[in-house]
Amino acid sequence: MEVATQKNTIDQPSSPDAKPMDLYSQEFLNLIMFKQLRLSLALFAVFVVILLGLPLVNFYLPSFANARIFGFTGSWLFLGVLFYPLTWAVAYIYVKLSLDLEHAIAKRAKKF
Repeated sequence: MEVATQKNTIDQPSSPDAKPMDLYSQEFLNLIMFKQLRLSLALFAVFVVILLGLPLVNFYLPSFANARIFGFTGSWLFLGVLFYPLTWAVAYIYVKLSLDLEHAIAKRAKKF
């Protein structure tokens, strides 16, 4: 029975003296969900800063927002051209980091 217990456990990486958790336990699920939530909130904050930053730049830095760049004003260049690639970049970063998180958890789970 000892071998089966060790196969289905995983160490919690945040504290070195923590006892191993069962792979199918609620604690382990909560750990994964917490890490996913932290990643989601961090990238959501980046998106909100980008989204709310444009009106603030228009208000506080009108000379920068109205500067001509490639025939567009700065605000229209950002809003019409750069906004979608930035959104895709945030989405790509989320998917990449989420998959890395899943692979790291699966790799640690396979050790036991």
